[in-house]
Amino acid sequence: MFKVAIIGTGLPWKTEGATGFGMSRAHAPGYAKSGKCEIVALSDLKETSMTEFNVDFCNGKARQYTDYKQMLAAEKPDIVSIATWPHLHAEMTIGAAESGVKAIHCEKPMAGTFGEARRMAAVCAERGVQLTFNHQRRHLPAFQTAKKLIAEGAIGELTRLEGSCSNLLDWGTHWLNMFQMLNGEAAPLWVMGQVDYRKPHQVYGVIHDTDGMCLVGYENGVHGLLCTGETAEKAVGCSIKAIGTEGTLELHNTAPHICLRKGSTLEELTGAETEGGLHGGFANHDNVVDLVNALENGTKPLCDVSNALATTEIIYACYESARRRGRIDLPLTIDDHPLVALVASGAYPATAP
Repeated sequence: MFKVAIIGTGLPWKTEGATGFGMSRAHAPGYAKSGKCEIVALSDLKETSMTEFNVDFCNGKARQYTDYKQMLAAEKPDIVSIATWPHLHAEMTIGAAESGVKAIHCEKPMAGTFGEARRMAAVCAERGVQLTFNHQRRHLPAFQTAKKLIAEGAIGELTRLEGSCSNLLDWGTHWLNMFQMLNGEAAPLWVMGQVDYRKPHQVYGVIHDTDGMCLVGYENGVHGLLCTGETAEKAVGCSIKAIGTEGTLELHNTAPHICLRKGSTLEELTGAETEGGLHGGFANHDNVVDLVNALENGTKPLCDVSNALATTEIIYACYESARRRGRIDLPLTIDDHPLVALVASGAYPATAP
């Protein structure tokens, strides 16, 4: 049995005092489902939330700590789940890796700056720690079906990917990660984009764009375009669109979740092929099961740090493109969050930093 420790127990989504989704509550059932893990310790600043989590998921048996560093030193867990706000991810991931854990499963987005994201990946690689991020939609049947259809040539040769969501960093990390998967994990080569900050907008303590456009060029010639903001879906017509030489594949938030368009023909996919739609919560559990199996078998998990870092690089390159007003060739070497710097510089005078 792997010993698991969780940092950030939170509260259930939309309950009194909750400041987020309480994503550790989506991790815990996955550890139980794996049949190979025991949650032995919890860490959170709030004793009450820890106690409630302990009762709900650990039969009250997990030991509780308000200092995660003390927990890591005392418990020496095999696996650590991190479900805190993004600006804490790097510190906690690096601390866990240096404490000797075997695997770390962290919430997305990776970090509040690109430099932090790179350091997280580097430290875990140096210490042989398996690092995964909760881009759980890779496990949903709808995206797996879409990937299979594209690979089988259902739309001919893939030429372009388009997507729409509310912002680049918090939500866009999911959709750009899906671009990576649907495009066969082809490496991004360059990014060009523009973002707006029309009103103060933070998600879990990190500044986000209110509107944006992110254009990505991949090594296989495919282009990706992500539009963000309140009206982004009108620009794209769906959540994600894969355009090929012989047809178009559309993924929608509401059923039918997959539409295959070829000429005047429209095929709508439902049932097992699209179970859970684009947001099924069970994917969080399957993601944890996958990382546990990968740790046991020495295989590469589906939500490995490699694709998470590629996704994060695109996001920060788009912000950097807005700062430099030009195309950004990868690899990206900056350490900061360019949008934070732009706002602080007064680049968006209609808003207060």
